[in-house]
Amino acid sequence: MTSSSYQIIVRNFSQTTQYFYVFQKQAAFPWLPSLGRILSGSLGCQSVGNYATTGAQINFGLDSQIYAGALSTKQVSASQLIALLALDAATLSVVGSTSAFRPVTLTTADGSPDNCTTLTLDPLGLSAPANQAGIAIGGFGIKVPSYTPLPHPELYCGVVALNNNQAIILSSFVAPVPNAVMNCIPKQTFFVRMGYQPVGTTAAYDESNAACCDFTTGYATYTVAYNANGTFSATGGP
Repeated sequence: MTSSSYQIIVRNFSQTTQYFYVFQKQAAFPWLPSLGRILSGSLGCQSVGNYATTGAQINFGLDSQIYAGALSTKQVSASQLIALLALDAATLSVVGSTSAFRPVTLTTADGSPDNCTTLTLDPLGLSAPANQAGIAIGGFGIKVPSYTPLPHPELYCGVVALNNNQAIILSSFVAPVPNAVMNCIPKQTFFVRMGYQPVGTTAAYDESNAACCDFTTGYATYTVAYNANGTFSATGGP
């Protein structure tokens, strides 16, 4: 993890051991075709027993840096969309997929020197980010080359998140439009839900009955309680 990170502490007050997983609020993708589907990845998953009995809790750590990412799945099924990247490598093959990531800065009203990266496909990679006009404020861009997205998408782009296991995971992503600049506006808000959702796999996006950890409010840490009645509460801290 870097020195600038978010922490989500999860405490289970139910009487049985439970699994919990973390996912990020879906990013906005301006000018995405109406048929485009936004996918979400599980950023962490762990089981924990009753807090009062065991004193155990889960600590999910997430880097606050924004990363752009790309994933080529080839013959991998949708349930296997995994993008785990070691910090010392730009690309890594996981379950038949190849991934790339780059740290980027978000566009402000005054512009940004590093708000857009260029995607290459053979081999898959992302260039060092540079300034690009026309990127949505609060977002970054990925220049996507020509490719054939049909009959089934094999290329996905979006925002990735670095967790405390030193792995990059595709967090909120789409099949991009060929030969265009994809705009992505990430949301630094994360949710905790009960359930087993292995790290890096695609998760059904559902904010209901979930704890909301909104790091745009200035908090660096949230403590999440899963209550005995099956509800969540989340409290921001230092």
